[in-house]
Amino acid sequence: MTLTLLAIAGLVMAAAWWLLRARPPAPPTPSRSLRAAASPAAAPAAKPVQDVVELPAPAALPLLTAEVLDEARTEQLLAALRRLPRPPRAVQELMSPRFVQTATSTELAAIVMGEPAVAARVVATANSPLYALQQPVTSVGQAITFLGLGSVRQMCLQHLLAACFQPRDAAQQREFDVLWRASSIAGELAQQLAPRLGVAEPASLVTLLVLSFLGRQAGAALLDAQAMAGMDAFQRARHEQQALGLASHELGHLLMRAWDVPPELADGARQLSALRFDPDRPLAPERETALTLGALCAMLGERIARGSVGAALYDPARDASPDMAALRPRLSRPPLDGLAQALSSPPLLRLLSRLMQPPR
Repeated sequence: MTLTLLAIAGLVMAAAWWLLRARPPAPPTPSRSLRAAASPAAAPAAKPVQDVVELPAPAALPLLTAEVLDEARTEQLLAALRRLPRPPRAVQELMSPRFVQTATSTELAAIVMGEPAVAARVVATANSPLYALQQPVTSVGQAITFLGLGSVRQMCLQHLLAACFQPRDAAQQREFDVLWRASSIAGELAQQLAPRLGVAEPASLVTLLVLSFLGRQAGAALLDAQAMAGMDAFQRARHEQQALGLASHELGHLLMRAWDVPPELADGARQLSALRFDPDRPLAPERETALTLGALCAMLGERIARGSVGAALYDPARDASPDMAALRPRLSRPPLDGLAQALSSPPLLRLLSRLMQPPR
């Protein structure tokens, strides 16, 4: 009997020992910091997808200037830019302060007649269905009288500069066409808005506007236009700086140096383009209104040319897009605080409606 009891006791002890071996060990007690990190109160709740908001691009974009670019890179860029055909000598005359301020229609007609392609374009523009003339224009002089000296000068300057950029492919041609149309629209807007806002010398402002698009053209000539399609202003500037070392407004400044554009014009065009990215850029008080208006016209001209403006009525103060962030504070100062009223006037509404029509 005793042996039986001892055998049963031994079996019980063996079973207990086996159960203890098979049971997984208890996890160690975590430290206080680990407990806090693992607790639901400390862990950040995951955001639902619909609550994630994409932040707009910053108002200021840190872009390099040609002055801080290393000498070897600058020379490399200048060598690439010098391979572009230089504009004809007539461009220098069209940009000269004397011509801008005092040229007559006869002097302008003489320049236009010296460029057969420009002359044909000027006459064709005056005879376009847009103006619905009862009697066709048959000479450059008549076209200048009808279109206005400022408009024909702008058209001539754009055409002569456009001839310097020869597209490699269809995508590049489309980009060139969009940019020159944007330049034309911007110039027309500036010519109409400048007198209404008391900005002196609108013809000089139009010259800076046309020149401000040179960097964009140069960037499109040196880079893959297809790869840049769909980029906004900030993305494009970053891409240009990463690929070339400089964004387009600095690239344009280098190109104007290579073409011996007068320094005051090259610097003005550079500042006008840079305002889109730099809200704190210092400007001479006497130039701030004109350059800010020019920057707005350039931006609006490109939007219209790309078909991204869907209505004629436009109020800059209500434009919350990222590429307006740098300009918006400057537009709140007089006389630019009257822009919305000027843009909503019947003549400007008609102009915007015409400019938004698809190109023929």
